[in-house]
Amino acid sequence: MVMLLPDEDPALMELADALDHARATSYPLSLLVARLAEATPGPASAALDALAEAAGLRGLGAAWIEVPRRIAAKLVTHLIVGELAYPTEVMPREKADGLASQFLALFPQGSRYFTNGAISGDVAIYDLAGEAITGWRSLSEAPFDNGIMALGGGRVGMLWAEDAP
Repeated sequence: MVMLLPDEDPALMELADALDHARATSYPLSLLVARLAEATPGPASAALDALAEAAGLRGLGAAWIEVPRRIAAKLVTHLIVGELAYPTEVMPREKADGLASQFLALFPQGSRYFTNGAISGDVAIYDLAGEAITGWRSLSEAPFDNGIMALGGGRVGMLWAEDAP
């Protein structure tokens, strides 16, 4: 069992406020970051599932898909800039890029990134082996949910979207 501890980094509150303000015209994104009680929590899926469950979502166990940081950055920007069900932009892409960079900056070089799959849109998602990802496994009861889980630097974090058509 992975024990999660509160992460009281002021950068988290700043990012949460900036995301809420920027996405005020659409559904909110779920941002949750926790410290790991152990330096090596076992398999990555255990920490990811613990955080998903702490957020009221289902874990995926071995079904998490690991992606390179550049794909994680692309996906996080896509989640921030628009909606999952429709190709609607709710904020300028440049601002979304900045917010995505703030999220990723919480995790040092060498961190690992995971997703539940690819929903839609112009964002192609590839795993570590370079294979295209199609489809997704839901973590919630929403018709669409997608996001990034990050693991590294003694932290596990998520930026997650749930959308309904």
